[in-house]
Amino acid sequence: MKLDLHALIDGLSTHSKKVLLALQGFKGGVDVPDIAERTGLDQAAVMRGALSLAQHNLARMSERKLSTATITTEGNEYAKRGLPERRMLEALAKGGPDLASAVASRAGITKEQAYVSLGWLRRKGWAEFAKKADRTVLVVTEEGKGALSQKFADEVLLEKLSACDIPAGEIPAELREALGTLVERKLASVEEKIQRKLTPTDLGEQALALGIEIKEEVTELTHELLASGGWRNVEFRRYDVKIPGTPVYPAKIHPQQQVIDELREILLEMGFVEIKSLLVESEFWNFDALFQAQDHPAREIHDSLSLSKPARAKLPAALLKRVAEAHEVGVAGSRGWGYKFNPEISARPVMCSQTTAATVRYLATKPKPPVKIFSIDRVYRHEKIDYKHLAEFYQAEGIVMAPKLTLRDMLGYLKQILLKTGLPKIRFRPGYFPYTEPSVEADAYFPEKREWVELLGAGMFRPELLRPLGIRYPVLAWGIGLSRLILIKLGLDDIRNLYNNDLEWLSKRRLV
Repeated sequence: MKLDLHALIDGLSTHSKKVLLALQGFKGGVDVPDIAERTGLDQAAVMRGALSLAQHNLARMSERKLSTATITTEGNEYAKRGLPERRMLEALAKGGPDLASAVASRAGITKEQAYVSLGWLRRKGWAEFAKKADRTVLVVTEEGKGALSQKFADEVLLEKLSACDIPAGEIPAELREALGTLVERKLASVEEKIQRKLTPTDLGEQALALGIEIKEEVTELTHELLASGGWRNVEFRRYDVKIPGTPVYPAKIHPQQQVIDELREILLEMGFVEIKSLLVESEFWNFDALFQAQDHPAREIHDSLSLSKPARAKLPAALLKRVAEAHEVGVAGSRGWGYKFNPEISARPVMCSQTTAATVRYLATKPKPPVKIFSIDRVYRHEKIDYKHLAEFYQAEGIVMAPKLTLRDMLGYLKQILLKTGLPKIRFRPGYFPYTEPSVEADAYFPEKREWVELLGAGMFRPELLRPLGIRYPVLAWGIGLSRLILIKLGLDDIRNLYNNDLEWLSKRRLV
């Protein structure tokens, strides 16, 4: 069957015709951004037109990956105002030797920038410290004097990148080391981009030789067109529902909240009832009621966070007395901690550092089984922040109270919970906590770091905790470091990334 090229051309949409015309005279192909500029179409419309042309064998699309160097927001600022070490060098040369803080002030840079600048001034050999009278001052070196009249490679490259992105392969050899420096300083980044090029086929060249007439198309049948009869004289755009459209990322729940909701649903399905934790607790509920000694290291300022207001918390007098007795002399055969209990310490307010405080507060009001509750809330600790620690993080806490419960029941609950969350690679090991005996810890394997990460602690509440509450039944208790679970579930290698403002990551993130 002979191909009717005229009919084929007439059947093309206006967008497809514009894209094909943009290829005329370019047998080597044209980049998609260039086509968009020539046609006045956005890149999504160009891609739809290109797909239609490819389906009719009028053009072909080729792709290749390119590493492109791009300037960051901070780098763009320095490209305009100069690197902070350059500004310090110029201020130092103009004002003469002086204290580093004074030079930074003259240069108009921040304290943080000054710290960075001092390192780079010495690394580039532009300045050094020297003794002058009884002061240590900054002085310009001979190399620094020479640098005043010329720019370093990193400055040259920064200016180039401020004008446009540059393919990494096109950066001159003498500037490649500078690129590594800029990336190290987070003033530039190297991103993988896909270059798409559209090339006319032989059939496409024939179609262009025949000539292509552009007719404006109507995309919407309006009331005016119907009332006036104008619809008879216009050409409507053909729609192909098989052609992919522009990706749309509507509003959605934050990925971290998705994991929290998933865990909440798992626990509710297992018959647990949710309770809420408090933002501020007294040391009584946060520590004392958990049989955690008042001189325990976790109660020092380096772990828990204390408050100045309110000055004191109200405490249940009768329960406070029973808890104090458990600490001082013990209950149920225990000798206690053997120290003088201080009620003033119990009344001190702290930021809630463990959701166990909420579950024990609940037990104090319901000392008889059955009890099967959980809490998911934020807790606050004075942690050193790194890839798996934050000063505030989510914790999930749960307890079960019923006659004849054993540690085997606890391991069964935990295994079921972790398996339902999609973490089959887990292990249990003996652990220690002041308020449970026996105790276990559970680790989950973290592929990105190739290591086991502690995920939860669990055990059976000690009699010293239960007796003052009037409880005579076994209670299983566990607490999950939920932020670490979220880290593994989302496939991240740094827990701090949960709180970044990367909109692209947030829009495309799916649970793994």
